[in-house]
Amino acid sequence: MLKIESIEFKDSKNRSYLIKHRQIESFPLIGGEEARMISTQVWNQHGNTHINAFMEAYEGELIFIIYTSSMRDSQVEAARRKISDICNPLNGIIQMTVNLNNGSIYHRDITFVAAPSFPTGIENRNTDWQKVQLLYSANNPFWYAETEIVESFQGVEPLFSFPFSMQPVVDPVIFGQVIPSNVAINEGQVEAPIVIQIQGACINPSITNETTGEFIAFTDLTMAANQTLIIDTTFGRKKVELDGVNVFNKLDFNSTFFNLVIGENLIDFSDSTGNPDAAIHFIYRNLFITI
Repeated sequence: MLKIESIEFKDSKNRSYLIKHRQIESFPLIGGEEARMISTQVWNQHGNTHINAFMEAYEGELIFIIYTSSMRDSQVEAARRKISDICNPLNGIIQMTVNLNNGSIYHRDITFVAAPSFPTGIENRNTDWQKVQLLYSANNPFWYAETEIVESFQGVEPLFSFPFSMQPVVDPVIFGQVIPSNVAINEGQVEAPIVIQIQGACINPSITNETTGEFIAFTDLTMAANQTLIIDTTFGRKKVELDGVNVFNKLDFNSTFFNLVIGENLIDFSDSTGNPDAAIHFIYRNLFITI
């Protein structure tokens, strides 16, 4: 049976609070997050025509227990303060990490919408335990995988195999040739935003997702061998920086900050020279609507 091993909260200062499975009273892994359905209806039409769907922000609750049977009052107070140091609305975005008993790890970015609650009553607070209630909101409703995927679009095609022998030949022996490795696979349930990193010399680089036809291209941008261009397509965090300097003004106005669609994405990288020396890397995580 799938169970939670632990839940950890980590804030922007890298402070963390860990809740172990035996402490958790209520945090069901049942999914059920709501979606906002977009549809239209014309005169004389039966039913509606589906247009699109968008996941709503998620409002959640976690109830767990602090075991207090071996604690003095001052220690119980300190334990409560440790929780409220991390799990409070003033800390902004908190990373929630859920570890499952099968070894899987999922993350979600949340904000607490209320200070931690320490309810009273004998069933909530006694000599053995203190219950804690945390209320939170996930403005980005998706869970993201622990593993960050890095795709580097360059590879070598081997042209020999072992064993082999060297024969006197006129032409040089070719052990392999550089070929583009141009497939990025999104194994999640949601389109995945990406961070694109281009390193090295090129002129007016262009990145095209041939699966969707979307592209990100530049005009009047020349990169030296020691320079790095960063493009982030994440909604709310979009940026285009060359060695830390904003170069949004260098974008082709038809560019789209595309995501990786579910499944295979065929990627093409080119520039004005037709033979860029730069290397390109795609960095992304698989996203899920529920665990």
